[in-house]
Amino acid sequence: MPDAENRPIRISELERLSGVNRSSIHYYVREGLLSPPVKTGKTMAYYRPGHVTELERIKELQAEGYPISFIRQLMEDEREEAPRLAGEAGGKGGRRQQIVDRAVELFARRGYHKTNVTDITRAVGVGHSTFYIYFRDKKTLFLECVDDVFQSMFSDVWAEIKHEKDPLKRLRKRGEVVLKSHPQFLDILQVLRTMVEDDPKLEKKRREIYASIIEPVKQDLTRAMEMGMIPEMDVEIASFVVTGFLETAATILSVSDRYTPEELLDAMENMTFPIAGRAP
Repeated sequence: MPDAENRPIRISELERLSGVNRSSIHYYVREGLLSPPVKTGKTMAYYRPGHVTELERIKELQAEGYPISFIRQLMEDEREEAPRLAGEAGGKGGRRQQIVDRAVELFARRGYHKTNVTDITRAVGVGHSTFYIYFRDKKTLFLECVDDVFQSMFSDVWAEIKHEKDPLKRLRKRGEVVLKSHPQFLDILQVLRTMVEDDPKLEKKRREIYASIIEPVKQDLTRAMEMGMIPEMDVEIASFVVTGFLETAATILSVSDRYTPEELLDAMENMTFPIAGRAP
């Protein structure tokens, strides 16, 4: 008996399963949006369960406002990708994951505004239409991978940070990475702010991302306090102060060549910790 994934389906069953009437199904086939059925005679044709998935995708794209010509190209590309993706499913080689991985690298190295969809598709080796199979636009992709972008910014010093016993030295190393990547850091923080202004639903995401930035700083300060390196303080407030200072320092570096990152980090330690009550 044929397996469930390949069993033949009459058009009446396809109508019932997909919620799409037969005139629309015939239209989609004629226009190249839907894969053609298997014909067994002049008036007899059978579909497969995969056609239900295709029809759901077509309805989704139509609801998003894409024109027929664009949907046709997307569906053709998706069908071309399917055989390759079938062998890559579940692994990091999947096309969608490849797009995410390359985007993380580019966003971390160039920032958001200096990275465009063409840069990403070229890095993966696919066309724009393949990109839009998986992501509505660059913004959608960015929001999905922005946590990994920040992780990537710190990737070259994770080992040093991990083995550094002094929490204040560890905190300084984090600051060095921020100032080393200051254009990208500032760019990404600004993007997060503007995206929230454009779409209030993104406020939760912004809070999550800022929490991911603040939390390591909070951990270092908490550890320093426990070790007696700094007196008791409100580490939550101190963490925001330190992070805000780093953002300001990154801005200074972007508009002035009078200071080095080391000088600004020294200023952060001298100005921030006395205010927090750091022991002399």
